[in-house]
Amino acid sequence: MMRKNNKKKKKVLSVLVLLLLVLGVSIGYAILTQTLAINGTSRIGVSTWDVHFENVAVTTGSVTATTAPVAAAADKKTTLTYAVDLNNPGDFYEFTVDVVNGGSIDAKLSAVPTISGVSSTQDDYVNYSFTNSDGTAVTAGQTIAAGASKKYKVRVEFDSNITADKLPTSAQTLNLTASMNWVQA
Repeated sequence: MMRKNNKKKKKVLSVLVLLLLVLGVSIGYAILTQTLAINGTSRIGVSTWDVHFENVAVTTGSVTATTAPVAAAADKKTTLTYAVDLNNPGDFYEFTVDVVNGGSIDAKLSAVPTISGVSSTQDDYVNYSFTNSDGTAVTAGQTIAAGASKKYKVRVEFDSNITADKLPTSAQTLNLTASMNWVQA
């Protein structure tokens, strides 16, 4: 009978140990698998993008434009179009223009300005440039802070050092454009 009692005690003890083990694993699992919740509120403010040409000022001594520089509203004032007649070597048309960042986001120039309207033939006797107002080259990566502006200079000139064999054979009106592509800084 003692043997039966020992066997019975061992069984009860084994079942009790097994129950305690299962209970311990369950409690351990519950402790290690808690859900962590983080709640918060975020707000996105209003931002605006408005980079455009403004305040064209023609340089003294320039010829009169047949069509003055205009920043077209259709393209959000990012392209200037104008036309000039340069009749004699040394004639030029030059103006300064502000690029205004009227938005709330800093702007960066993605590439050098684009100027067009001078053919490859005209390129022999016409010089066309788009520079910073101090005459230095405009480079990609220049920035304009939100709310600020920067002045640029655009010049087209009938080369005063042209040789007789390079002179044009007929009168020509130059229909010119200048544009800049700004992106978020």
